[in-house]
Amino acid sequence: MAGAKHDRAPVKSGLDGHGLIDAFASGVAWLGENKSMVDSLNVFPVPDGDTGTNMYLTVSAALKEAQKSPTSNVGAAADAIAIGSLMGARGNSGVILSQLVRGFAKRLHGLAVASPSDVGAAFLEAANVAYKAVMKPVEGTILTVARMGARAAVQAARDGRDVQGVFDEAIRQGEITLSKTPDMLPALKEAGVVDAGGKGLVVFMQGFAMGLRGEAVSARPQAQAPVDVRPGLRPVQEEIRFRYCTEFIIRGDRLNPDSVRSSILSAAEGDSVLVVGNETMVKVHIHTNSPGRVLDTCIAHGSLHEIDIDNMEDQHEEFESIGESLKPAAANQALTPASVKDVGVIAVAAGDGVEKILMSLGADFVVTGGQTMNPSIQDIADAVQAAHAREVIVLPNNGNVVLTARKASEVPDLVDIKMHVVPSKTIPQGLAALLAMSPSAPVGENIERMSEAIKRVKTGEITYAVRDSAANGLDIREHDIIGLFDGDLKAVGQDISEVASSLFAQMHSAEDEIATILYGAGVDREKAEDLASSLRDRYPDVEFEVQYGGQPLYYYLISVE
Repeated sequence: MAGAKHDRAPVKSGLDGHGLIDAFASGVAWLGENKSMVDSLNVFPVPDGDTGTNMYLTVSAALKEAQKSPTSNVGAAADAIAIGSLMGARGNSGVILSQLVRGFAKRLHGLAVASPSDVGAAFLEAANVAYKAVMKPVEGTILTVARMGARAAVQAARDGRDVQGVFDEAIRQGEITLSKTPDMLPALKEAGVVDAGGKGLVVFMQGFAMGLRGEAVSARPQAQAPVDVRPGLRPVQEEIRFRYCTEFIIRGDRLNPDSVRSSILSAAEGDSVLVVGNETMVKVHIHTNSPGRVLDTCIAHGSLHEIDIDNMEDQHEEFESIGESLKPAAANQALTPASVKDVGVIAVAAGDGVEKILMSLGADFVVTGGQTMNPSIQDIADAVQAAHAREVIVLPNNGNVVLTARKASEVPDLVDIKMHVVPSKTIPQGLAALLAMSPSAPVGENIERMSEAIKRVKTGEITYAVRDSAANGLDIREHDIIGLFDGDLKAVGQDISEVASSLFAQMHSAEDEIATILYGAGVDREKAEDLASSLRDRYPDVEFEVQYGGQPLYYYLISVE
């Protein structure tokens, strides 16, 4: 909660690195306090709203990175925050927030202290970078809130306001813009909510401003980020070729990440190589058997900080006790240079049955995630490295993971493997993509086949409402059973099978031949078979299959082709 005085004096005339990190920490804590409220603002009242959670985990990763090497230099602190937010970004809202942070840091780069005009300009650059990062920007979202807040920040600086005043004006205009988002997007108005991403941004900025004023914001225990157990850099049963996970930061002048990377690879063998940063700070991550050589090489570039070397064989027991985030398709097979394949496939999914089906169809690894637990950019990058292939196709299988996967493929030096994203937005689309893949075909041809396959699949989802709402002309009450067809709410009722039947009627067309029903965790197979039997009677020309998916929150996932 807010109110207690902070150890630091309020920030007014200029913002240094320590002030930035402290204020950012307040923003993270305040967003943590309110993330459940932000989660609840989904247009459709499905039980897996995760906008606030994704934004919170993204800024938590950014804060963790910045706190490793606290500095009074605001540009260096902002750079560290930007790197951390990028690697920890998850979900559409988290990725966009990471781009806002990136733009903000870009404008502060090289500054020792940021003046009010610098802060205003940083707000503007943040909005510009975020807009460019989105393929088709939509007004009435977090982007609009950021843009209008940035304009107010610039004007406040011109009017002679101090740093606190610049942030206060950005927040004030952000709140005004947020209140207008239902008028910009009809779906928000019908559901009676404001944009969730915009709300998350305003909440974070409110906490940031509390920090600037010297007020303490303490997050309750449940608001803290979960333990950072990223998908294993190696499958548990796999022989580890490069034993030592080596991480550190290089500080200096006129650093060149490309030059650092080249010198590392010339000095020592390794994989999972990550070299990112700028002219004054470079973060290095590598798996190698010669960490000493790596350190000796990099000390020629600058001073070394936050050196962390872990023996990954020692981490196996701990990793197994926590549970794998990656499920290898052939975990009992040691990966050696001879076993490197031309093309690997990474899929994202939740549900033990779904994971098994994906692997049986050719996925090399499944990143556990999807609704409510979107993987981060770093998670996807780790999975790509673990696939042990020269090129990797990524199937996000969730609309909220597509942007994350694409950003992972665009980050320079994040992975030394060529990544291709086939933008599957649902589990049925991912399954269809794998079925269309031919092991003997060139990667380009497979990407084309898989992309076409996901267009032919229709997806139905049966879940329950978490609040009263309205959408697509349907009135919804909390605990109602709801059915979505390709993301649009189409059916509402009290009985799961009746809603599923109603939804299928809207999905069905005369050309359909095959329908697959994946039943979720807690659903009896007998009930799933009864549903399939009733649908067979009504649609004799369609072949129905029933399989266990084990997905959380959704009673049924239905695919139709």
